[in-house]
Amino acid sequence: MAGASGPIPRLLLIADGFVTGRVELDATTIRRRTVSLVEAGVPWVSLRDHDADRTAFASVATELARAVRDVNPDVLVSVHGRLAVALDIGAGLHVGRRGASLRTARESALVGPLGVSAHSASAALRAAKEGAAYATLSPVFATRTHPDAVPAGIDPLRLAAERSQLPILALGGMTPPRARIARLVGAHGAAVISSLLFAFDERKTVRQFLNALGATDDPTRLR
Repeated sequence: MAGASGPIPRLLLIADGFVTGRVELDATTIRRRTVSLVEAGVPWVSLRDHDADRTAFASVATELARAVRDVNPDVLVSVHGRLAVALDIGAGLHVGRRGASLRTARESALVGPLGVSAHSASAALRAAKEGAAYATLSPVFATRTHPDAVPAGIDPLRLAAERSQLPILALGGMTPPRARIARLVGAHGAAVISSLLFAFDERKTVRQFLNALGATDDPTRLR
């Protein structure tokens, strides 16, 4: 498992709603697909469910972390907002408007990387100054997860990567072609929800993302 200062993978699956489900998918399906996607080659999973209570989140996160590590012992696991759970299961932490603060997380004994949700280049720069290991920038494109959010577009993504010098993961409406564009303008990688959780052919979709992000040794395998 990558440590707090270890490499940041280029493809992140956010397992959104893995405890309580989403409008389109029930929680059991989300967990099953998360495991399948890791088996298909997703190198990094972040567990997110803002609606879950503390006890349920901790219990299900423990089970899901064990399941994805069973299919790939090297998979990187992170947790959104719940510092105690991240510490308990040996995971990284992603902080945003909910849960633990960046400062509190920095003072903890996290095993995995500490990341931040940013919505502008200035927020990414602030995260870098405050000790984050990476940041997501969202929403880059229109997204079904937050349909009312106004897409930031490519320019803030480019500025965030240039100014912060952090690994920036583009989030929001990510598809393989858009992930390729994100890399071309300086993003480190992509954070993905719907395009992976709803993938008809999981292995093909994962390979397409990895190829687009330059994260595979053989980018011709799909041809």
